[in-house]
Amino acid sequence: MDMRRAFALFLLAAAATVAPACSGADAQEAQQLLAQSDAAFANVKSATFTARMTMTGGPADLTLTMTGGGYAKGKRAGDFYLLATAENLPFRDLVMLKRAGRVSMSINGSVVGQVPMPSTGEDNPLQVVDISQYVKEVRVEHGKLIDGEPMTKVSGVIDTAGLVHGALRDLTGAGGNGIDFSGALGDTRVVLYISAATHLPMRGLVDMAMKVSEQKIQMHLDFAYTSYDEKLEFPGLT
Repeated sequence: MDMRRAFALFLLAAAATVAPACSGADAQEAQQLLAQSDAAFANVKSATFTARMTMTGGPADLTLTMTGGGYAKGKRAGDFYLLATAENLPFRDLVMLKRAGRVSMSINGSVVGQVPMPSTGEDNPLQVVDISQYVKEVRVEHGKLIDGEPMTKVSGVIDTAGLVHGALRDLTGAGGNGIDFSGALGDTRVVLYISAATHLPMRGLVDMAMKVSEQKIQMHLDFAYTSYDEKLEFPGLT
């Protein structure tokens, strides 16, 4: 498992709130808070999570609900599981397990086999992209009480069109290949809740708007870590 890799895109967006290009007291505090949270997360042995992604406004609304977990340290480091259910997607139920470097999967109850999964050693597969210049707003709010636990809210707004265009330029060296995303992609709002007691990330959400064939589509992702450093029960494949 790599919980960071599981949420690579979310963490990429969250990292934008600490970008050096940001200035002001909130931006500086956000940088310190997320660095502290990253250090706390690096010591996590295991974690479980829930997540839900919805897309509305297109030809059909889409929903993907996920639960999962895995080990980051110890003799089972790298093992993880993911359960997903979907609406209006090609599959209804998906189960994915990784044990001892091999991934097993079932779709709609039918096992599709096992494949080896090599480890790349990369925490962030998009780290070649410089996101600092695309951050537009940063805000830190203390004293948020969620489920009886005090948390700090770190939020940011990202110029998504500029980020994607810049990513293409950085990855292809072709200036984005002349593709204009300004009318298709709206800004992305990212929110992360950090425990005031443990400094671990607890909840987060991402909201993004886009336009496809003159249709306005809203994407929303929310997730929560549901446990840390507990023994995990992996599901079986059916």
